[in-house]
Amino acid sequence: MTKSTRAGRPQIRGEERRRRLKVAALELLSERKFKDISYQTLAAKAGLPLASCYHFFANKLDLVRSVADDLTEEYTAAVLNSSLYQQNNAWEDIISSWIDATVSHHSRSAAELQIFFGGDIPLPIRKDSLEREKIISDRLWELIKEKASCGELANSQRVLFYGVEIGRTVLALDYQEHKTITPFGAKNAKLATIAYLKNYLD
Repeated sequence: MTKSTRAGRPQIRGEERRRRLKVAALELLSERKFKDISYQTLAAKAGLPLASCYHFFANKLDLVRSVADDLTEEYTAAVLNSSLYQQNNAWEDIISSWIDATVSHHSRSAAELQIFFGGDIPLPIRKDSLEREKIISDRLWELIKEKASCGELANSQRVLFYGVEIGRTVLALDYQEHKTITPFGAKNAKLATIAYLKNYLD
């Protein structure tokens, strides 16, 4: 066994333990709220000693935040995929397609729905999601300008950001009431977002 092989083993073992903790977090968040999960429970679910878990994540917030970061990257890549919008020539259709993609993507698991739409998710994770929404709103505006032939819009970044926030807030309220996103909730998210943007884009 070479020296480099021996040195690589702890790193591989560490990555596997990080992965197991993230899987445990997703499984537990599918069953209960963030506030009802202890770090000890997460460690037990992952099959790891609690003391060793602190080496990878300082607390359960750091662990769930890392899970949310992973999910955010996947979500952003999914909804910014230009192929989703190929058939859209009106800005309303672009917004509708974005909401459909958002609902479809986040509905992959109960844990993902809770992380992004649950009412008890801590503020640091909520702040992280705001940064993601700024990226998405910028891209939606680029698509609207390109495909719907909209002209310049003063404060476009702010306008589209608030539009994205409105849509996601309606989805969050629907989730918090029904523990899922219903077709009615998705429809209301589209109506609310489009009604707001009509003040600026028509």
